[in-house]
Amino acid sequence: MPSHEPRLYEERLRILREIDRAMAAEEPPEAVAAAVIGPLRELLGVARAIVNRLDPVRGDVEWIAAAGRRTVRAGPGVRYPLELLGDAEALRRGVPQKVHTHRLPPGPHVEALLASGVNVYVAVPMIAGGQLLGAISFGGETDSFAVDTIAIAQEVATQLAIALRHSDLLARVKQHATELEARVAQRTRALEKANDQLASMNRELESFSYSVSHDLRAPLRAIDGYARMLEQESGERMGAEGRRLLGVVRSSSHRMGRLIDDLLEFSRLGQVEPARCPLDMAALAGEAAAELGADFPGTTVRIGELPPAFGDRGLLKQVWVNLLGNALKYSARAASPEVEVGGRMDGRSAEYWVRDNGVGFDMRYVGKLFAVFQRLHRQDEFPGTGVGLAIVQRIVVRHGGRVWAEGTPGAGACFRFALPSA
Repeated sequence: MPSHEPRLYEERLRILREIDRAMAAEEPPEAVAAAVIGPLRELLGVARAIVNRLDPVRGDVEWIAAAGRRTVRAGPGVRYPLELLGDAEALRRGVPQKVHTHRLPPGPHVEALLASGVNVYVAVPMIAGGQLLGAISFGGETDSFAVDTIAIAQEVATQLAIALRHSDLLARVKQHATELEARVAQRTRALEKANDQLASMNRELESFSYSVSHDLRAPLRAIDGYARMLEQESGERMGAEGRRLLGVVRSSSHRMGRLIDDLLEFSRLGQVEPARCPLDMAALAGEAAAELGADFPGTTVRIGELPPAFGDRGLLKQVWVNLLGNALKYSARAASPEVEVGGRMDGRSAEYWVRDNGVGFDMRYVGKLFAVFQRLHRQDEFPGTGVGLAIVQRIVVRHGGRVWAEGTPGAGACFRFALPSA
């Protein structure tokens, strides 16, 4: 082996290591090219060497680093047509091109090459990911290139192509990260604004609840109190119609009081975070049925096996109270009123239901069932405030579940709700 070959091999390795180092340091392509173009020119033994980057948008080529015998120029530089690098399609296939400058069409770029003493040059393509990214071009006055020159240039071109590809990908990642950070910041600001608005609405709701609790209850108590006094002191002199009207006043004030209580409970549920603990749903439904059963002694209530739940004991008991209360109320006029409570596991959810054989409802109006003040029956038929099922839905939704209903007029109804399994 000639004595100069180990030195050439070491220089090739040094150039390749320098490219790897620059990539690891995330240096821009211009800096990577500038670091190696001078040593590469000396290694190739040519008068001039250039790293060219293809601009796919403009369809031309730009110097990003160039080295002559005396100077090295780095950074964006001269632009010129892709045709000056030879056959573009052959370059895309990875075939190096040898170009004789004096055979090119006349023009300022050709004149500049000839003036700098470049009569013949070779363009070695830089390809990565199947895409032509640019080329290393080198040449001089004569067509006398060493045997290993093109092979060395191809090695360096391959590594530089990887560096360019890496830089482009890194730039895209950083751009996406910047855009993502901007979107996150924008959404964070929107969320903070929404939270501020929600906090303001909650404060207004608290103020409204206080007003409802105090300002409306006082006149209701006064109405009921004066009506009771009038009934006690003058009831016998008022006659049957007067006493009936007085009874309407008192019952209406009582109903208004219950309505206020339900509205306050409904608004409170939107602000309270449910507690989470394991629950025996069969025992909870049994408690609710026992509390309500005294008012409906003729109704048979059957409670089957129920899967356990994980949630707020007080709130979920209220669900059972409201659903069982509805079932008992609307089935009370049946010949043999019956209420059935059941449940089952359905995948990752626990499903529960309350079924009765009462008056039922028309499925065309099922969408109204869980809205505040929406009732499908008249007050004189079945008393109520129209808030109970809305409370059920709010509690179940706050637990991450859902509620729905099925019914047939004159054939009963079935109300179901599902909760995430424990």
